Order: sequence, then structure tokens, then C-alpha cells
Amino acid sequence: MGMDLADKENTAPPLFELCNCYKVASLTQTILNPVNLSSLKDRYVLGEQLGLGQFGVIRVCSDKFTGERLACKSISKDRLATQDDMKSIKLEIGIMAKLAGHPNVVDLKAVYEEEDYVHLVMELCAGGELFHKLEKYGKYSEVRARVLFKDLMQVVKFCHDNGIVHRDLKPENVLMATVSSSSPIKLADFGLATYIKPGEKLNGTVGSPFYIAPEVLSGGYNQAVDVWSAGVILYILLSGVPPFWGKTKSKIFDAVRAADLRFSAEPWDNITSHAKDLIRGMLCVDPSQRLTADDVLAHSWMEQLSESGQEQYDQDGFGCEGLENGGCSFSTQCVSREQDYSFSMGQLEESIDNDCRSSFSSFLPAVNNNVPPPSGLVSFLLMENNQHQPPLDFHHVVSHLCQALPSLVRVQLRHRTTTFMKQMGNLETQAQRDYCLRKILVHNLRGVRKKVRV
Repeated sequence: MGMDLADKENTAPPLFELCNCYKVASLTQTILNPVNLSSLKDRYVLGEQLGLGQFGVIRVCSDKFTGERLACKSISKDRLATQDDMKSIKLEIGIMAKLAGHPNVVDLKAVYEEEDYVHLVMELCAGGELFHKLEKYGKYSEVRARVLFKDLMQVVKFCHDNGIVHRDLKPENVLMATVSSSSPIKLADFGLATYIKPGEKLNGTVGSPFYIAPEVLSGGYNQAVDVWSAGVILYILLSGVPPFWGKTKSKIFDAVRAADLRFSAEPWDNITSHAKDLIRGMLCVDPSQRLTADDVLAHSWMEQLSESGQEQYDQDGFGCEGLENGGCSFSTQCVSREQDYSFSMGQLEESIDNDCRSSFSSFLPAVNNNVPPPSGLVSFLLMENNQHQPPLDFHHVVSHLCQALPSLVRVQLRHRTTTFMKQMGNLETQAQRDYCLRKILVHNLRGVRKKVRV
């Protein structure tokens, strides 16, 4: 990863002192220098694939002796092209081992090095990503957000107390330990994390566009960047939209630098002043004036909110649990998983001016009533045009949709979109309203795609 090697070598202790680290007997040249001999297949059976990463694949694995289901991240050595890549993997393992035992950190069980792969065996978080929860429900009530966010800030504080800065806090890296609605969270993916000493400044430009702190873009930063990223997460938890956005990555970065923080009437009029005060303190541009993790945990909003005061919010549909799928998901889609990826300095330089599909406006189609939509309504809704794009014609789009949908689905679609159109009237720009409308329509189509070819 394209960061200074000094960032990656800060007093990391030997791996074999920190975790169960093994190598196969036939391996002569190693990356991790493990001292124990064993292979992954001696203890675990690999199962279905869970996901793909920059360096490898994540699968379910089962312990042959206990039957415990775990996750195995298999890193291909072929993809570790440079010494920096190898140092990054070693550092990631070392940091996870150092943080082992905290209830809100994904637990690293063992590491196996083979000729072609390095396998990381970790606990399996059955509840999936916080990002997927936001995709499904849109936003959280203050009560539910506070419980989750307190856990997140406690693990951020634990990292900082141990001289570690995560540098890539975002909903994709916050996992739900179980499928229960009251599941605790687990912080994951320490691939961009590094050690930091008191008073030290880091210079590696790393992070994810919507969550990156402004000082990372200018160079010279410390652990305060994690507080900024957590503040963005809290803003999204409560509103379903990111505080700073743009059509391309460079425009997102411009918005982050400007940090023009706003709380629009909907939904912020129904959110307490304590929550908004906390977000302001976390999204302070000056890192020296920004709240620390300790400050956040001591903030008045972290105190238990009264149930009576929360009822008015929950009855308006701002709670997470109990909502119909799609009932509040229009705004969350403003942050698309596919494009809000983590990057290092080299990757940033290569792609800074590409369209960023995780922003509000890049999905807007060019509407022409004289041109029929392409085959497939979803592809019609997801059309892109790099030229100037006029506002989306709501009636034009819905009319095309309704031609292909059964009558019952048609009524449901019209009812849902009409409801959300009223809410979207409070969004500040036409681009925001158009983007959210299109994502509502696409999301509601997903439920009928198996029944209707769209």
C-alpha cells in the first residue's frame, strides 16, 4: 500500500509472540517467520465464499474438533507484489493480535502460512456489515444509534490507548456479531491501520472518500482522523445520508476540505440538540480542537436517552428494527458500497477524477421522452451520462415502471414513492432529490425481480 514505510514499522512486536502463527513443514522462505509447524487443513475445513478483498478471498471455515464456524481470510502471495505489501500484511496481523480480547474487535484465532497463501482464521460475525443494516433500514433511532455508537467509540478509544490508529472507519468495516437486533458490533479490517507514537504525525494518504478527514488530504495527521470518520458514521446513522458528498472523488474531497456541515429540517428537526452538538465536535476541521475518543464517550448524548422522549421519533419510522424492507432505505443508497472503497496514496493519484458512484448525482439519467428506455428497467434507472443531466422526470420513470409491473406491485410502488417524495421535498438540491428517487425505485424493484423480468 502506498504509504511511508516508517508508518508501517512502528514498534510492531514479533508475530509469533502475539498469536497462534503456523507454517507448513515444506515452507523454506516465509513472510511471517512463524515457529510452529501445522497446516490449515489439519484443523479447519473451508466452506462457502463470503467475500473478496484486495489480496484474497474470505470463506466460512469449520473447526474439525469443535465444530465452531469461523471465517478464513486467504491472502494470495502472488498479489503481494512489493515489500510494502508484505509489511502491510504483517502489520495487519500484528495489530489484530495486539487488540485481541476486546469484545468489540474481530478476534484473530490463528494464522497459517503456506507456499501460496497466508490464511487468517477469525471469528465469524453472523450479522453481517453495519452497511447492510443501513441499506435495509435507512437510518437508526437515537436510542439504537447511541448503543451501537458507544460500542464503536469504546473500541476506537482502545485502539488509541494502544497506540493504534485505524484510518478506515466506515460502516463496511463495522460488523454485527449476531443476527439479533441487539447484536454487539465488531470492528474489522485493519489493513490500513498503523502504530502511532505520542506527538507523531503520519503522512500516508489512505482512507475511504466519504469518511476521510481533511487533514489526511493535506498531510500530517494523527489519531484524530478516526474521530472524524466516526462522526461521519454517526451522521449517517441518524440521517441516512453522508454530511459531505460530490459527483467525483475529487469533488468529495473538496467538500470534505470545506466541511460545510448542515442539518436539514428532515430528519434533523426530530433529532436532539445533544446529537448535533456531538457531531459538530467530531467534525471540527481543526484536529487540535476536535473531540477525542474520551471526549466523545463523556459527551452528554452518550447518556441514556429517555424512552418517552424517543417515542415520537420511533413512531415516525426513524427506528431501525421493525421496519418493512425498503421502508427507509432511499437515503442510505447515497453511499454505494461498490465505489466507496479504501485506497492508499498511489491509488488516489491514479483515480482521483473518475466518477464516484457513491455520490448523489452520478447516477442521474438523461431523460428524453422521445427515446424509449433500454431493455431492462433497472438498466434504464442506472443509466449514466457524463454530460450535464436535467432533473429526473418522476412521472416519466414511474410510467415506464408500471407498464411492466403487476397491479398489486404497481400500487405499492406508487404509494411508497409518493410517501418518500414528500420527505424528499426537504432535501437541499435537485440532484439529491433525483438521486434518492431513483434509488427508491431500484430498491423496490429488487423485491419483485424474481417474479417480473425488469
